[in-house]
Amino acid sequence: MRMLSLLSLLPFLVCGQPKSQTAPPKLVIVISVDQMKAEFFDWYGTSFTGGLKRLATEGALYTNAMLDYASSETAPGHATLATGSLPRTHGILGNEWTNPVTRKSVYCTEDSTAKPVDGEGGMMSPRNLAVTALGDWLKASSKSSRVISLAVKDRAAILMGGKKPDQVYWYDRKTAHLVTSSYYAKTAAPWVKSFNAGNWVFKHVPPVWNKVLPDSVYEGPDDLVGETPMNGTTTFPKVITLTQRAEQMVTSPWGDQYILDAAREAIASERLGQRDVTDLLMIGLSCMDYVGHAYGPNSHEMQDHLFRLDGALGSFIAEVERVVGRNNMLIALSADHGCLPLPEYLRDVEHRFGRRLMVSTEIAPKVAQLDSVLRREWGIKDQIISMDGTLRYDLVRKAAVPSKDFETRVRAGFQSIDGIADVYFKRELTDAGSPGRPFLDRFRNSYYAPRGEDFQVRFCEGCLPTSRSVGTSHGSAHDYDNHVPILFWGPRHAVNRIARPVRTVDVAVTIAKVLRLKPPKTVNGTPLEEITGK
Repeated sequence: MRMLSLLSLLPFLVCGQPKSQTAPPKLVIVISVDQMKAEFFDWYGTSFTGGLKRLATEGALYTNAMLDYASSETAPGHATLATGSLPRTHGILGNEWTNPVTRKSVYCTEDSTAKPVDGEGGMMSPRNLAVTALGDWLKASSKSSRVISLAVKDRAAILMGGKKPDQVYWYDRKTAHLVTSSYYAKTAAPWVKSFNAGNWVFKHVPPVWNKVLPDSVYEGPDDLVGETPMNGTTTFPKVITLTQRAEQMVTSPWGDQYILDAAREAIASERLGQRDVTDLLMIGLSCMDYVGHAYGPNSHEMQDHLFRLDGALGSFIAEVERVVGRNNMLIALSADHGCLPLPEYLRDVEHRFGRRLMVSTEIAPKVAQLDSVLRREWGIKDQIISMDGTLRYDLVRKAAVPSKDFETRVRAGFQSIDGIADVYFKRELTDAGSPGRPFLDRFRNSYYAPRGEDFQVRFCEGCLPTSRSVGTSHGSAHDYDNHVPILFWGPRHAVNRIARPVRTVDVAVTIAKVLRLKPPKTVNGTPLEEITGK
């Protein structure tokens, strides 16, 4: 049985309007916890004693927050949080996509013109981001405001930072350093050079990952079928190979502690929140995602990561509060996406449907067979259906087959493949007048036409398309990938647990209204009135 949420033990608190303030906060901190499910507060919340508890019990927690788009991946998630726009507007439709002209794969933040800085990093920038972000709106209003973005993942730091931040740094597994690119600077900031020289990873990552709380606190079995072994074991304790600490740190709680310590240095050295303007600090806590992929959201590893993150956030918030002052702070916490439990956990522990779909053996051969059948029927020599989302309408038209007939046959063929629930074509993703179907709106919200595929596939609920026999993932339109928390903590609102439907696209525009900024017309979000007032 699940533990009761710590929030369910609180007395009911009536929604109140934000307190009026004469000036905006001096420091806004936006925290994205990669792969954090909204359910974690209910599942494990009674064991939170630090920062997650403070945010949830002293702030406003939206319990029915969704992405409301299908591409529940890291890059779209962070871009949406930062821009107040959906993927259909900001253009980051996935971590990667296929260029429709060259047919080559494009990484979301790749930039061959961005050079290394101080001999490290490089090759990354936000040039693929089609709109501006919260930090850009702040800089347009207040040039002396500072915008800094930090994360383990390059795509998280870069896309949260927007177009023209002051500083963006991400983690390099080879050097164990924070790095950037020449898009942002010619040399690293002094505080970054000092932080890197301190060899954080080799001083702070322990040789063994043990549980931080007693065994009795952790729910379910420690050894789950489907977990990914670390140094030969899927259970605690976990030995961290000292010569591989820089790599293995990212699949442990210490990667997020690393970023929080870097954020401390940024606040102290850049005097964030300690001047007469508003500063913005974007923090991407990426490592929960690596833990979740390896062990699943119900694992002891995930629970321990949460408990350690709770403690780390508690110390971080208390220190920032001491330096900046509670009345001068606003913290927003959310996530880029959720996650599907291990299919084996769903099947063996919860006795629900869960299934691995091996793409190379169960899906790809059947798509190839469909392609072969249609080509043979229509007398077409070359491939007309590709797994990368390409349909050769040009070849089909030459065979005198109408495009809609082609799509009808493709849809019927895909839906006959066990594990595929539906297929959506570019025509209906870009035409709001097309007849509605389940999940179509979420796929439309994900679809950026200049970079979009000819079709997108929805797999069955509880199904994990994969090439591996262990681990789990996300990326679907289903609620387990879409349901995330949204939290606001600061002096401007009453404590609440709010159940009305909201979206992560609302976060940036809410902060903008608090800061009295004017977002561009490209935004798709709506300010949350519990935070901003009506």
